Amino acid sequence: MKYDERELLIIWLDSFKEIEYKNKRALYEMLVGKSDLKRNIELNEKSVKSALGDAGYSLLLNSANQSYLKDNIARLNAAGERAITLASSAYPERLKETPEPPLCLYARGNLELLSDEIFGIVGSRKSLPLSLSIAKDFATELVGGGFTLATGTAEGVDAEVIKAALNSGKIIAVSAGGLNNVYPAMNAGLIEEVARRGLVISEYREDVKPLPYFFPVRNRIIAGLSAGVLIVSGKLQSGTMHTAEYCVDYGRDLFAVPYSVGVESGTGTNALIKRGACLADSPEDILSFYGIEKKEKEETIFSDIEREILAALKGGALHIEKIAEKTGKNVYELTSAITMLEIKGCVGKNGINTYGLIRNLEM
Repeated sequence: MKYDERELLIIWLDSFKEIEYKNKRALYEMLVGKSDLKRNIELNEKSVKSALGDAGYSLLLNSANQSYLKDNIARLNAAGERAITLASSAYPERLKETPEPPLCLYARGNLELLSDEIFGIVGSRKSLPLSLSIAKDFATELVGGGFTLATGTAEGVDAEVIKAALNSGKIIAVSAGGLNNVYPAMNAGLIEEVARRGLVISEYREDVKPLPYFFPVRNRIIAGLSAGVLIVSGKLQSGTMHTAEYCVDYGRDLFAVPYSVGVESGTGTNALIKRGACLADSPEDILSFYGIEKKEKEETIFSDIEREILAALKGGALHIEKIAEKTGKNVYELTSAITMLEIKGCVGKNGINTYGLIRNLEM
């Protein structure tokens, strides 16, 4: 991917972990459009030192060369990433209009999704089975209604949203750390599949490990990308509430699933409804809000090996070794097919490497 001079300047500035966001923005305004980067840093020595100190000034000056920039671009290419900067035409307009949009979005996957009509779905990592089923239903219907979905990378609601949307490719997963350090590690394979079928983005370079405070800050990206956001579940003090706060701050449409009294993971969503969030107890509540008619479900298509797995599981849940025995396949042949059946909403985990049907199927 080729970058123009403004994009290269932002990529260069964003490579310095030591420099705060506000100073990077100020430096960009100071240096954009100037032909000789090093010379212009020298001309603004007093201002740069005032903001960054002597060490920061020296860091910039010593890195203002083509060799440093080429190394940065080479790292991006080696990581299989593209940088979408504030100066890039592909940068999402909604996100750009927020108070502190990321200087760069480091991306793997289909960049065209950033120009789609995006809707966010988030919820607690530790959600009830009912909440996970709700997340899957909403995600399926909203994708069917034409939305591309944005969510995080965690287990629980995030993972269910991803699985529901992955077959269509209409999914953007936003990582709190660099794309080589997706959290939790158990979802690394799922997020790799998102990179192949949808889009994974982060405001951090590939090697950055997620720190605790990165997660609430990451949630501003999900809210910033989206026309509206559904909060599926969450306690009063949880990361999902941060996302809701960003929605309110940014003027986004906010929806929340209601819960019965005493359900701890629903205390946050109930509180949001009391404060004015739209109550959503079915996908139609959101679709009708945007004037979208619900589409009829398309027939699910299965490969031969997927059909064999489904037939093997009709008698009940089985360990993958037993599935291999019943189908006459090797375990390694079954793994990707089982993942696809999970994505299609046909098969779910019943324990370690044990799987069962989660809905009756006509094949």
